Amino acid sequence: MSNHIICFSPSGATLGQRILAVEDVFAADWELTQCFGADHESLSDWTKRVFQPGNNLIFIGAAGIAVRAIAPYVSAKQSDPAVVVMDEKANWCIPILSGHLGGANLLANKLAKMTGAQAAITTATDVRGVWAVDSWAKQERLTVVNPSGIKEISAGLLQGQTKKLFSEFPISGKLPEGLVFSDAASCDIYIGIHRLTDRERQPLYLVPQALCLGIGCRKGASGEQMDALFEKVMEQNGIWHEAIEIVCSIDLKKEEPGLLDFCAEHFWGLKTYDAETLRNLKGAFTASTFVKQVTGVDNVCERSAKKGSGNGKILIPKTAQNGVTIAAAMKTVEISF
Repeated sequence: MSNHIICFSPSGATLGQRILAVEDVFAADWELTQCFGADHESLSDWTKRVFQPGNNLIFIGAAGIAVRAIAPYVSAKQSDPAVVVMDEKANWCIPILSGHLGGANLLANKLAKMTGAQAAITTATDVRGVWAVDSWAKQERLTVVNPSGIKEISAGLLQGQTKKLFSEFPISGKLPEGLVFSDAASCDIYIGIHRLTDRERQPLYLVPQALCLGIGCRKGASGEQMDALFEKVMEQNGIWHEAIEIVCSIDLKKEEPGLLDFCAEHFWGLKTYDAETLRNLKGAFTASTFVKQVTGVDNVCERSAKKGSGNGKILIPKTAQNGVTIAAAMKTVEISF
């Protein structure tokens, strides 16, 4: 994810600098681009470059300019970035794309609070004070696996219906009006890492990044071999890919081409630990004399998964295939209303 501001006048640039100066609001790095004067990046080139899933885009200028700039690239609500427009005097702050899933509404409200602008929120749930499942999912860092189901949930709540929610994880806070807890068999919204296989009508799945994937491999193992075992393990355990937060291994494998390819394919980061760190972990692990001779530690996949998860519970024990081993451990998940 990256964050970008583009402005079209000196006054807009001043507002952009003012926004960037508020470190407690925008902790992440932001890029400010001036689209005026000599030798500047063209608006079309800038938009093409930054219009990527997960990004935050702020246009400081006329809304029409922003609409025309993004129009060729708008694709789907689950992948479009958050786009917010502000006028150069900070009178209005308008989310124009991906208000809920992308977080544009949340971004607009933050900008309004810090600049004194009026946030012009137009989404029906927000206007009518109804809980918005996709906006809340964004806030709680839950991935919406089947976003086509959002419409049914939101439409039902707007009509005064009650929607049932089930969660694999504890939830703190008071449920919003219109929601009640239920079991997995009858829920409309399912929060967790597992897929349900015994229901004809599937719920809306909200998946937290709750798992750390530990991988061990022989030298030269390919990304395809790792992916084959990964898909097998996920299928056997009924777990969504979206539940994986990070991949971990021993530092001997930090430059292993196949492992790097596997992580890049899935857009996951790779974190590695030295043998001593892994060896000192407490717990029961599937030991291998051969692995210990090669790496200095009796198990790589389970130990690295446990370490990466913050000493969490091993949910998927060591599974081996074609020179690759995989395990997964559960990190602590906190969800609240």
